[in-house]
Amino acid sequence: MTNKTYTDDERQHFYPLTRRTILRSVPVAAGVTALGGIGAIGSVAAQEGETGDGIIETCDEPLDVVLALDYSGSIRSAGVWDDIRQGADEFIDVLSDENQIGLLTFGDSPRAYDLTTDGSGDYLVPATSGNRVLAKGNVPTSAPPQENATHIPGAIDYSTDVLEAEGRGVNEVLIIVTDGGPNYQNGTIGNGDDDPVASGFQGPADDVVVSAPLTTHTYTDGSTGGENGNAGEPGELTETAAVAAAARDRGTRVVAVFFGPADFDQFFKDEVVTPSETDENFVRTTADQVGATLVNLLSEVCPECTVCEADGQLAKYEYVFSDDGDIVDAFVLDGSGGGVTYESYVSKNGEMGEPVTATFATDYCEVYALVKAGQEFSVQHLVAEDGVVTAEYVAPYAISFVAFYCTEEAAQAAADAFPSNGKGGGKEDSDGGRPDAAGRPAGAGRPDDVGAASGGRRGRGRGRGRGRGRGRGR
Repeated sequence: MTNKTYTDDERQHFYPLTRRTILRSVPVAAGVTALGGIGAIGSVAAQEGETGDGIIETCDEPLDVVLALDYSGSIRSAGVWDDIRQGADEFIDVLSDENQIGLLTFGDSPRAYDLTTDGSGDYLVPATSGNRVLAKGNVPTSAPPQENATHIPGAIDYSTDVLEAEGRGVNEVLIIVTDGGPNYQNGTIGNGDDDPVASGFQGPADDVVVSAPLTTHTYTDGSTGGENGNAGEPGELTETAAVAAAARDRGTRVVAVFFGPADFDQFFKDEVVTPSETDENFVRTTADQVGATLVNLLSEVCPECTVCEADGQLAKYEYVFSDDGDIVDAFVLDGSGGGVTYESYVSKNGEMGEPVTATFATDYCEVYALVKAGQEFSVQHLVAEDGVVTAEYVAPYAISFVAFYCTEEAAQAAADAFPSNGKGGGKEDSDGGRPDAAGRPAGAGRPDDVGAASGGRRGRGRGRGRGRGRGRGR
C-alpha cells in the first residue's frame, strides 16, 4: 500500500460501490431540469454527470402509478414517438414488484390499456417482471395517427377511474407526458362513437367503448366544431383545471413531464400538477430525455430487506490506521462475519483517522450496533435506508470499533460484558492484568503516542508493553 494524501478538512473514505449504490447514482444527460428531492434513485440533474434526488417515493408506501402518454398528431409531426415509447419502457423497467402500473395514451380521446393476457379488465397491475413486459407490450409501437386533439382532461378522468377502482388508496401518482396544452372537442368519451351532443356537433373521435372500471365522461368547454381549435383556449384551460383539481382532491399526486411551448409552463404549474413550493411536480425536459426524466422521478428502486434473526454477533469491524507500516485507514472485519459490509467513514474536521461516523451496507432491515469510542460504549438501533446503515461516535471520542447484532438485548449484553466497560468480569491474563479494550492481554503490543509499537507496526494510542499487535484506532 502507499500512503494517502489528505487535503480536505472533512475526510470521507469510500470503498467499492454496491449495485444498490450504482442504481441510486444514475447520471443524467445535460438539458434536464434539476428537481428538489425527497428520496433517491439517481436523480434529474442540471448538468451532465450530476445526481440529485427524485421526487416520488416508492418504498415507504408502495406506488400506484398511471403513466399517461401524449399520442397526438403533434407527437407524430415532431417525429418523437419513438423517444416517448422508449422512455416509457425505461420507466416501467425500474418499477419493483410491490408497485402497480397503469398505462394510458391520449390524442383525440384517451385510451386506457387492459394489462391482462385474457382481457379480464385489469388496468392497474403489480409491476412484476411478467407484468412489466406486458405493460411495455401495450405501448403502441407505431407513430400516432394524424389527430388534432390533446385530450388531457380525458386522460386525467380515465386515470381517476382506474385508481378509484383498482388502487390501494396510498401513494397514487398520475404522470402526464405531453408536448402541449389541452386541446379537445366537446362531447362524450368512452361510448365508442362520434355521437352528436345537444348542440348538434360531433363529439371527439372515440373508437373505444369502455366498461368497468372506466366510465364515460362528457366535456362542454372544448372546441365546438368538426375540427379542434387551438390548444389552450380559455374554456379548455378552465375545464382541464377543474378535472385536475378533482383528481388532486381525492389524493392523486399529479406530475407533468413537459416538452412543449413555454407558454403552458405556468398553467401546468398552477392548475394541473400537485402544487409545491419548488414546483417539483412540473418537470420540463426534451423528447429525447423523456426516459431519463421518467426514471429519475422515482426516489428509489426498493430493495427487499431481510429480517435479522441470527443469534450472537453478526460481524465486528475495527478501525485500523496502519498495518506493517502501510496506511490502512479503514474499518476492517475482525475475524469472520456476514450480512454487513463496510463502505465508508467520515472523520473529524481537520483530523486524520478520527472516525465520527461509519457506514455499512446490509441486506437486513434493521440491526443493532455496539459502538466503542474511547472508553465509552453505545448501543445504536440502525434502520437500513437504501440498504445502508450508519453508526455514530460517542462524543467526544472517535470510533474504535462497531459490532453488529440482531437484537438490542444481544448488543447490550456484549457491551455489559466488555471488560473496559466496567460491568463485565474480564478474565485476567497470566501476568495478572486485564485484557485491554480491543480484547488483547495487557502488554500485548499497543502502539505508542506517535504510532510506533515495539513490534514495528504503526497505529495510534499509548503503548503498553511489548509485542507486535496491530495498531487500532482509539
